[in-house]
Amino acid sequence: MDGTHCWIAEPQHPQWSQDRKYYSHKYNKAGISYELAIDIARSRLVWMNGPFRAGTNDAKIFSKHGLMEKLLGIGKKGLGDKGYSGKKYRRVMSTFNAHDDYCVKKFKSRALKRHEAFNGMIKRFQSMDGRFRHGPSDFKYYFESICVICQYQLENGMPLYDVLIEAILKD
Repeated sequence: MDGTHCWIAEPQHPQWSQDRKYYSHKYNKAGISYELAIDIARSRLVWMNGPFRAGTNDAKIFSKHGLMEKLLGIGKKGLGDKGYSGKKYRRVMSTFNAHDDYCVKKFKSRALKRHEAFNGMIKRFQSMDGRFRHGPSDFKYYFESICVICQYQLENGMPLYDVLIEAILKD
């Protein structure tokens, strides 16, 4: 799982010209974030949560907005980047670990890169690649519609690459 940021027009702030809660470190401008999770075994988007102001980090969204609770409830673990490391997430999140052997490191790396490939599919749409000008309230409809289109593409001839490869399986 991972969060993805999209650049938006600066929302109105009652006092200041910019609202720091919308600040996206990825764009260095105002942004909106979505939490997405891709099934490791299949090319399938299994979780979409948002929109959130980009100033909220991925780990906070994960722990406070349902996905951590959901994973605990079904007894599953997620795979995330280093932003999810720490004692609090150990029971529900696997991240890069210095003690992982080569095969596990390769597997985790491929799974996270595959997730980034899905994020890239979303950004191929011009409304998500550039600045979204229609306001944060309309963003949800555009983003979720694009995710549905991307999922349709995955199911009909454009799947993401397989995480398990011969080199990993042989080792």
